[in-house]
Amino acid sequence: MSNEHRRRIQLAIACEGGAIPRKHFGDCPEFCVYELYENGEYHLIRTQSNTSPAEQKHADPKKLKGVAGLLSGCEVLVSGLQSPNFASIRDTKPIQPVVTQEETVEGTLGALGKGFEELFGLVSARRQGEHPAVILAIGDK
Repeated sequence: MSNEHRRRIQLAIACEGGAIPRKHFGDCPEFCVYELYENGEYHLIRTQSNTSPAEQKHADPKKLKGVAGLLSGCEVLVSGLQSPNFASIRDTKPIQPVVTQEETVEGTLGALGKGFEELFGLVSARRQGEHPAVILAIGDK
């Protein structure tokens, strides 16, 4: 079966080159936007520089809005460190936050592929307007 007929999720990984820094999502210099398929395959759509406004205060909602505007269409945001904005996203947005313990983008994509069913279930609930009280944690410490 070709990937065009498979279940898929569009996601953004906060990164610095191919590494996952231990920073909040909005503090990372760039985002890699991927399409992840149910068979674990993935495709890089684009790399997006983080041009969102600087925070005026911790967990600044303007920063969240700026980052979200850069990543339109993404259903999952992946970061190396949980932030207060991830809790806000979890509770109010149709976007699933994920925290990775992996050190690289490639390792994170592998962990997401292995956990595709759980992630897809959370994304599906959000597509239906639900807000599961889960910030998914993936990867090895």
